[in-house]
Amino acid sequence: MASLAGAEELDATGKARVHFEAGRALYRLGNYAEALREFEAGYQLAPRPQFLVNIGQAYRKLGDLPRAKETFERYLAAVPDSPERPQIENLIAELAAQLAAPPPPPVEPPAEKATAPPPPEKSAEPPPEKPAPAPVLIAQPPPPKKRSFFARHWWIVPVAAAVAAGLAVGIYYAARPSTVQCGDANVILCASAR
Repeated sequence: MASLAGAEELDATGKARVHFEAGRALYRLGNYAEALREFEAGYQLAPRPQFLVNIGQAYRKLGDLPRAKETFERYLAAVPDSPERPQIENLIAELAAQLAAPPPPPVEPPAEKATAPPPPEKSAEPPPEKPAPAPVLIAQPPPPKKRSFFARHWWIVPVAAAVAAGLAVGIYYAARPSTVQCGDANVILCASAR
């Protein structure tokens, strides 16, 4: 029963890895909605916190800033000692700043009038935007490869060869006919050979 549960868990982990790889490929292609679906499907199968970073990045690229922020916060709660913590905290701070900023005023369509257009206003150039940080995609380590039976038990072959050689030598000496011929000169050898 325990081995069946272990096999199902291994199968779910394998399926989650497939979703992760598909999501990563879609993300790189710029298909963030499909990547999000793949990451979430993988997270449902194997709820590993690394999926949350990728889900948060997909939400951020789709413009769903509140959900991106909430997902990054869930990741930090799940992995408080993460090595990616400073990057994730920076992303959360940027998202909080973007959410706190007032939305830009709506642009009204120009009214068509017969009058001359108003003179252009001197506008200050907007400050250059800070480039968005590169997405943090955390790759999951591959599962350990199981070595074959012979790779794990290589020592059996030389031990079996040594045992077989010892047996062959023992059988040879036990089954060979006695080569000592008994005569008057070999009385001592004949007694030990019988």
